[in-house]
Amino acid sequence: MTEQEEIVRELSEKIALLDKENVRLKNENQKIDEYLSAALDRTGLFIWEQHIPSGQLTILDQTFGSMCGFETNEIESTVESWKNNLHPDDKERVIEAFEEHLAGITPYFHMIYRMKHKEGHDVWVSDRGRIIEFDNNNNPLRMTGTHIDITQEKLYELELAQYANLDPLTNLLNRKALQNSFEIYTHASKYCGGALLFIDLDDFKSVNDKSGHHVGDKLLQHVANSFESLAPSDALLARFGGDEFAIICKTTDKEVIKLLAQSILSTLANPTELEDAKISVNLSIGICVFKRSDESFANIYERADKAMYSVKRQGKNNYAFWDISKKNQ
Repeated sequence: MTEQEEIVRELSEKIALLDKENVRLKNENQKIDEYLSAALDRTGLFIWEQHIPSGQLTILDQTFGSMCGFETNEIESTVESWKNNLHPDDKERVIEAFEEHLAGITPYFHMIYRMKHKEGHDVWVSDRGRIIEFDNNNNPLRMTGTHIDITQEKLYELELAQYANLDPLTNLLNRKALQNSFEIYTHASKYCGGALLFIDLDDFKSVNDKSGHHVGDKLLQHVANSFESLAPSDALLARFGGDEFAIICKTTDKEVIKLLAQSILSTLANPTELEDAKISVNLSIGICVFKRSDESFANIYERADKAMYSVKRQGKNNYAFWDISKKNQ
């Protein structure tokens, strides 16, 4: 065998070995892709990469937009498409956080936000990423990260929060939630004072005793529905428990508040049929008007409660404003 033939033989063996190694590596890579795909399918995790200068986005092993119900080529794989599909209420803060990371202000990008699904509902996303490559001028070149669909977890969280804030019988706010809403309102830029109507059903116990608790529950639901239909759309309504309710109106106009109290009394005085029994409701309503933003909820409630008990003492089924000058309050 000549020297040239020997060189060719050695090269052929090396090429054969390289081909064999290449096949092995391809098989390994395919297995890794299969394992990764299986893992991603189970978790709902999407791995993404962005080419920053062009704005091109790539989603590993998934079609861009598939999380939001879009088919291949139905939506462009770009950062602009992603931005345009953000929920309007989240868009500004998400883009701001994204651009702060690109500018080097933050070490990574991490946000929880909503995207618009093709069918109209919201998709909750936990998105995290960071720049992994810079060009020769130290400008960001590539960014990679993950986003995961957390819609079910978020809906469960919101449902729990709803149960924590709402009275289960009437779906009105509970006392704690009303107090929290009061605090938010009194610290808002559009705060303009208000009035707390504290409402107690007169002789409600007799309804439970005579007709049973199931009728009493239906009556409480009827009362709550009446409050919702009569109160201003921006009012805060709550059931404190038992037969006690509260309404916070965002106005200090006593004439407006009087009209509301009168309409509540007259509407619920009309008998309603529950379980083959016609029942009318009498109410005692105590009202406290507040104007200062530093007024505590506890003080306002206490004053409305005193005004309500003054109505009880004077014969019930009426309303009264709290008056500091009245000794019996």
